[in-house]
Amino acid sequence: MKYLLFVLLLVTVLITAGCTSENKNVVVTPTQTTSQIPTTTLSVSHPTTASSMAPTTVPTVMISTTQTPVSSGLTVTLNSAVKKTTLGGITPSPGNIFLVLDVTIQNNDKNNDFEYTDTSFSIFDNLNQNRRTPITFKVAGKLNSPITSGRIPLKSTKTGQIVFGVMDSSNSYKFSVADSTGTELTSIDNINVP
Repeated sequence: MKYLLFVLLLVTVLITAGCTSENKNVVVTPTQTTSQIPTTTLSVSHPTTASSMAPTTVPTVMISTTQTPVSSGLTVTLNSAVKKTTLGGITPSPGNIFLVLDVTIQNNDKNNDFEYTDTSFSIFDNLNQNRRTPITFKVAGKLNSPITSGRIPLKSTKTGQIVFGVMDSSNSYKFSVADSTGTELTSIDNINVP
């Protein structure tokens, strides 16, 4: 019985609402305008985006590349730099350690081969600015691919190791490559090897 009373009440409300509402025929006619409404793009930052853009500390990378000025046509890439206390049973003089650089030298010159000897390469200790020449020829038999002297033809590359005797206490270096007249062609700064 309660259910029937509820249904009757509901029907009464619906009928009353229908009778009291006005039925108006509304016709909307679109009008043409010649001006355009400007649009605005709104960008919303997501809260996690701000935190992902926070500065981070990146450890010093010892693998670096230095592009050479266009005039010299030589590019040198440092593949790795490691210190060694011995190379195949050979030890450095007291107070020194071996610094082994694995490099790739690319001859981009359009006219000339790049001829090099041990004196074409040098390392500067950033601690006391000492210039050192390679000792690669002394330990060449202990290396996979020593770079001592030779020639890199046009548009060719040479990859190998160059060894220096450096002070045991030094950790930061500058590697440079010079031509036969001693003019520096390219260098790689800030080589950090702890």
